[in-house]
Amino acid sequence: MGWYPVVALTALAFGFFFATQLRSQLIPPSAQVARNQALVSTVQSLGRDNASSRARVTTTRGEIATLEAQAAARSDSSRRLADQVGDLRAHAGLTRVHGPGETVTLGNGKPSQGAVGSSAYLVNFEDIQDVVNLLYQGGAEAIAVNGRRISPASRINGSGGAVVIDQGPALQAPFQVAAIGNRAGMDGLLADPASLGDLKRRQRDFQIQLGWQGAGDISLPPYDSTLAVTYAHG
Repeated sequence: MGWYPVVALTALAFGFFFATQLRSQLIPPSAQVARNQALVSTVQSLGRDNASSRARVTTTRGEIATLEAQAAARSDSSRRLADQVGDLRAHAGLTRVHGPGETVTLGNGKPSQGAVGSSAYLVNFEDIQDVVNLLYQGGAEAIAVNGRRISPASRINGSGGAVVIDQGPALQAPFQVAAIGNRAGMDGLLADPASLGDLKRRQRDFQIQLGWQGAGDISLPPYDSTLAVTYAHG
């Protein structure tokens, strides 16, 4: 019976020893250090990946800003080009326009009994040319004759009292030459006694009708003939 305490103490000591060995085998200190190092390495790797992602985001934002600036510049250039094209189309007479201006009315006069066969009492294409040129000189920006728009390439010709503009049909008096532009400038030239000398002389001699009137808003149609320029060949 005296051996039982010794055996019990020995068994208890061995139990503590084996338990300590078991815990040491389950979580050895070296494994704990390795796991900690792996966690630190993972955190560091994630930090590097995060920094790289932030750098890519910053670079991408810069590229987007550059593309936006280029697109805006192209848009401004496109708008300026569209404005220039619009101005060219307007000056070429290819668009309908309206605005304040002046309307000149021309009508045939009466034949003279002493001038048999003379057509001086008729308004001719040269009279229309003179009026159109005078209106441009006075500040006209757009002109139409009896509804036919005049362009920089227009040709006015005819015979007798017939007036042909470009490829259009022959026009007969009375004529209305409508012009949009500087009303004061056009009115001043029309009223000048030195202007349209031949036409005003024939107005006195043959009662050719010549008059003009300003308007707050005149509408002119677009040019409807070809813009091709033809040249005479000898």
